[in-house]
Amino acid sequence: MKACVLDEWGGSLTVDTVPDPEPEPDEVCIDVRACGVTRTIENSIQGGLEDDPTLTPRVPGHEFAGIVDDVGDDVSGIVPGDRVLAYFYLTCGECDACRRGATNQCANFGGWYGATRDGAYAERAVIPASNALPLPDGASFVDGAIAADGLATPLHICRRAEVDDADTVLVVGAAGRVGIHLSQLAALRGARVLAADIADDRLAHIDSVTSPAVQPIDVRDDDVAARLREATPNGDGPTVVVDTVGNTDTLVDAWEALAMGGQLISLTTHHERSFAPPLTEFVVKEAAISGSRYATKDEVVRAARLLADGRIDPVVTERVGLEDVPAVHERIRAGESYGMVVLEP
Repeated sequence: MKACVLDEWGGSLTVDTVPDPEPEPDEVCIDVRACGVTRTIENSIQGGLEDDPTLTPRVPGHEFAGIVDDVGDDVSGIVPGDRVLAYFYLTCGECDACRRGATNQCANFGGWYGATRDGAYAERAVIPASNALPLPDGASFVDGAIAADGLATPLHICRRAEVDDADTVLVVGAAGRVGIHLSQLAALRGARVLAADIADDRLAHIDSVTSPAVQPIDVRDDDVAARLREATPNGDGPTVVVDTVGNTDTLVDAWEALAMGGQLISLTTHHERSFAPPLTEFVVKEAAISGSRYATKDEVVRAARLLADGRIDPVVTERVGLEDVPAVHERIRAGESYGMVVLEP
């Protein structure tokens, strides 16, 4: 079969012919119908998740959906022909966190699908049966690829932050596939949304695919914090800030603009960056900084239902074949992409 292969962490992808994968016990083989080509996967390619050279060559890709083609021994509840979408984290299923449904907090975390083991930049992919989640009726395969991370992550954020109609939510990096779907979801929950980004085409993209409840905000200019406060009711500032970028200058502006009692949530994996306001500012504002770690399996399926029901619009900027994926990643590295690119092998 054809697949995109990474020979070493930090290297470039090539399209090669590789052996067809066969499922081992407790695994299923999936005919890949749609897979996101995203910045998260680029981060993985650069060694941001795994950097052990013994784990390459590697087929990346984790945000995917498809049809079960074959099942290994000891698999129950999944049969060939089932429509499924993938869960990103490799979890044990037995620790306290997994048993209570908090699979994103697994105490025996086994790594990332598409980094620790081969992923779905391919015509077929093998995945642990426990990572193959049901794709709801009415959800397309593209919907499943978006739900797998691009909407599941925003759903987890909104649940953690308890976003509702009393909030003004600032989304930093709102033109990205997480940011654009988070902006929609926060607005659906009744919040006023400030969708921040740094380029004219990205801001135009936000404006074209979101509701009037979402206001694009250019954060390239001076006095960003002042403009953010001015854009909120009574000039109080956003009550929830979600950072998808990890730019420390923007984080300083967002923290300065944050409303009394507000919360700043980070979901980036920029390991060498840090952000630490003086402790007194936490007290003066009674504010909080917290992290958000992917999503639970239940949230991934719920995200797919939101798309299947038409409550969230799937935002796809481009659909490509396997031969196009290396060039898409070059654009991602150059900062020339936004939204959600979907591979349809």
